[in-house]
Amino acid sequence: MHTEIEAKFLGVNHDAVRQKLKSAGAERVHSMRLMRRKNYDYPDLRLEKQFTGWVRVRDEGGKVTLAYKQLDDRTLTGTKEVSVVVSDFDDICRFLEAIGLEVQSYQETQRESWKLGEVEIELDEWPWIPPFVEIEAPDEAAIR
Repeated sequence: MHTEIEAKFLGVNHDAVRQKLKSAGAERVHSMRLMRRKNYDYPDLRLEKQFTGWVRVRDEGGKVTLAYKQLDDRTLTGTKEVSVVVSDFDDICRFLEAIGLEVQSYQETQRESWKLGEVEIELDEWPWIPPFVEIEAPDEAAIR
């Protein structure tokens, strides 16, 4: 499984972050768009109980991904993930439900994506949460 190198910064001013990203030479990859997510587990929650894991289907507004995520710890490198691109959000959800997984949560958010070198910067807006920035890097050296 791939290790995510991820940091989140809560309560940021997105306009100020955009200006800093532009100044640093970052490229906006996607404008703010709707993101839909469904998280799945078995009825007995075995993925959560045994592995602190879950299955996620995410519609990124142009790309749909199916992922298994596992939270080993809450450090910068504590989340493991394996992900594949699939063709249709609703079809893959029906597939997961047909093999016995159940929806544990559904979320809709807004996301704007930027790239600076190999680092991905996401400006996120979730209901009831102050705006935040999520930074994902391919390895620890990239976020220093």
